[in-house]
Amino acid sequence: MSQRESLLWEEMLEEFRALGGTADNVCLGQGRLGRGLFPRDPAKPVRVRISDNLLVDWKHVEFENDAFRIGAAAQIGAREKAFLENYYRDFSWGAGRQELIELLQMMHDAPAELREVLRPFYAFRWLEHPTPKTVQARFLDSRVIGYKGGDVIMPIVELANHGHATQYQTADGVGLSGTFSGEILVQYQLCDPLQIFGKWGFASDSESFALSLPLKPGSLGIAIRREDVELKPGTTPFFPKVATTGFQMTLSYLMLGHKNYPRLARGIFYRIMRDAGRTDAEDVFDFINHTNRMQFFKLIAASEMAAPPLGQLLRKVARYQLEAMSHSIGARDV
Repeated sequence: MSQRESLLWEEMLEEFRALGGTADNVCLGQGRLGRGLFPRDPAKPVRVRISDNLLVDWKHVEFENDAFRIGAAAQIGAREKAFLENYYRDFSWGAGRQELIELLQMMHDAPAELREVLRPFYAFRWLEHPTPKTVQARFLDSRVIGYKGGDVIMPIVELANHGHATQYQTADGVGLSGTFSGEILVQYQLCDPLQIFGKWGFASDSESFALSLPLKPGSLGIAIRREDVELKPGTTPFFPKVATTGFQMTLSYLMLGHKNYPRLARGIFYRIMRDAGRTDAEDVFDFINHTNRMQFFKLIAASEMAAPPLGQLLRKVARYQLEAMSHSIGARDV
């Protein structure tokens, strides 16, 4: 950061702490993922916590002449409101919206054939016209977290890039903590590479599993949705919800591969089919995998028509998804 940016950062942290927030051993810097959070001293623990008085529901965020504002209906003090508006101007909305504009514009300018290929790939939100309203919507989509039954903005914490070094903490305020040898990385959500791209617009090679693309009901007797994965105590990890109507089954999602548990994906599917009295599990699982691979090969081919930055991004997303899918070897009893 420049000297001016460093001074702004320290002034912002001072006010953040005065309003009840915690920001220990943390600074803003540049890394391989771009701008993000780093420990001042890697040997010491980092702790960032946003107190409840600074956690505002996203529905109270407004944009006045493209400037970030907290609406009058928000139950928040004048000092807290001023802090949030200044923070988002200096470190968040003011600095980060350009990347969103560029991605939306590249998608909008892409050939119609490529845009059509992209529609099944969770990319619909990036295919919208790049107006100020859509840029603002994508910004808020990527910068909120569930807390006490609502979705709230999360100053400072939202600057951490995605990774698997720690997780968000939401028991008392919103925050993150840990000891980090390098950049502070937090898991945005349990996702596969395609979901990361669909929700946040970047490619991640650190995801451990891949889910199937949606599959409509057909002659296979199976429909697959693409709901978020939830790992609940007492349930089999990555086991989807299964609804059966006659011969037709609907799965909330279907994992196709896992880097750490390569025998799990097929084992889960075999169990689902066995419970349904089906004897064609091996052929059907292979067909679903083949259908998914062909869609990603089609995306790779179509990406050659895109502007170089967009084409490179799409090929990374496809490669990371295919790599995770390939970790499906054998089957385990589930």
